[in-house]
Amino acid sequence: MTAEVTGATGKTSSGRAWKFSSDISSDQLISARHVFEFDPRMLRHHLLAEVRPEFAQQAQPGDVIVAGRNFAHGSNHSHPFLAMKALGVGLLVRSLSRGPFRLAIFMGVPVLMVTTEVLDAIDDGHQLDIDFSRGAIHNVTTGQQMQVEPLSPFLQDIVNAGGGLEFVKTTLVN
Repeated sequence: MTAEVTGATGKTSSGRAWKFSSDISSDQLISARHVFEFDPRMLRHHLLAEVRPEFAQQAQPGDVIVAGRNFAHGSNHSHPFLAMKALGVGLLVRSLSRGPFRLAIFMGVPVLMVTTEVLDAIDDGHQLDIDFSRGAIHNVTTGQQMQVEPLSPFLQDIVNAGGGLEFVKTTLVN
């Protein structure tokens, strides 16, 4: 059973870890063939299809992509992050360049930057409980508790609102 919840204190996630290596390019996340598709309900079927075809069919809300360095490098486009949001998955990554980082936040994808030690403590298929607002990661499979630096409160507010556009709408209304 997986779940993703946004509460008063921020995003929490319970689900499966989908572990990937370093250097996954944005074109590997979603092929450039789909660059003219913008419907997240369609894009979600193509997420990681060339790297791990079963991912888009089996991933559940609350699951998390766990990846190494240089995640989503290359072309900066929003499609992979639209698909991640549509699937309800979060991100634990060792490094993410500025463009993809901004796109993840703007699209409302919960993300934590993690250490090599955290990556090494998570295997594919492990069950994780994550409190993105506190940077707390519990590997339910192994029992290990880990702590990383959470996003700043401002960036958390954007993610918790559902992304940049929703954040602006709620900010203008309030």
